[in-house]
Amino acid sequence: MRTTIIKTAVCVIAITTLLSCGKEKKAKETTLNEMEQSVDKSIDINKTDTKSEVLFTNDTINAIYHQYLAIKAGLVNSNNEITRAEAKKMETLIPNEEKYKQLGGVTKLIALNKNIDKQRDFLVTLTEETEKLISDAAITSGEVYKQFCPMAFDGAGGYWLSDSKEVRNPYYGDKMLTCGSVEKTIK
Repeated sequence: MRTTIIKTAVCVIAITTLLSCGKEKKAKETTLNEMEQSVDKSIDINKTDTKSEVLFTNDTINAIYHQYLAIKAGLVNSNNEITRAEAKKMETLIPNEEKYKQLGGVTKLIALNKNIDKQRDFLVTLTEETEKLISDAAITSGEVYKQFCPMAFDGAGGYWLSDSKEVRNPYYGDKMLTCGSVEKTIK
């Protein structure tokens, strides 16, 4: 009988210890999650040492391209609110013409979506549509760098446009900031 009481006491102590350790671990996890969420969003991890000041002859395309870069910066910084705000600004720049229809639609989807992962999904189409526009426009100065991350979308890869040869990955932000390479230079 005494052995049973001792075994029961040991089990109670072990269970209490395990539960309290679990609570401590959970508290640590919560603290880490809170710290990740409270990271200073004013630090711009999209910043690079070099930048190509691109200018197009067409003012509308120039404005759209530079607004595209602002959306990309929001994604690199993993800030869904900035990404939404910049997409809303881009909506106002897009003419109500057939050739801009797809661009306008995807921009609207980014502006409406609060989920950073969904916003990143839409970057594929935003990049394709922006690249179509700038490929048809004359650049008076600077270069546009088409970059590629082979890890995006479960290994299918994803492209984006940049004003720097230095990679700042909008698909992963600070998790894989420099994953990617310049695939093409548009002059």
